Amino acid sequence: MPSFLRWCMKTNRMPRLTLPPQVIKQDQGPLHQHRRLAILRRVLKDDSLPLRARVAAALVLLYAQPVTRIVRLTVDDVLDNGTTVTVRLGDPPSPLPEPVADLMRAYIQSRQQDRHETGHRSRRNLAPIRPWRP
Repeated sequence: MPSFLRWCMKTNRMPRLTLPPQVIKQDQGPLHQHRRLAILRRVLKDDSLPLRARVAAALVLLYAQPVTRIVRLTVDDVLDNGTTVTVRLGDPPSPLPEPVADLMRAYIQSRQQDRHETGHRSRRNLAPIRPWRP
């Protein structure tokens, strides 16, 4: 909320106010292995979560990739030779374990189907983000 208020003041959408200083909380530290695997199990099994969020969360949990890196991946960074799915997170590409590979295949297929049904070429980003508009 403070960031939004600062933006409003900076763009003259509201009068200047004095805001309390922002307190940036430190991360609690790395996830313990049991907690990380429990979250990964939920991501793999919970169909109520959006598919793209599940894929992104799986990559974060498996490969400790920051979200800023995940949103820069493109569909061209996912390689599927029919037996193995890899993601270009570096060189060589990183293989996805089978339950995550199936999730990735389902996501890529849903993106291709959406593009075909809508007639629009979607962006190449693996996890397209919608720009925030005030």
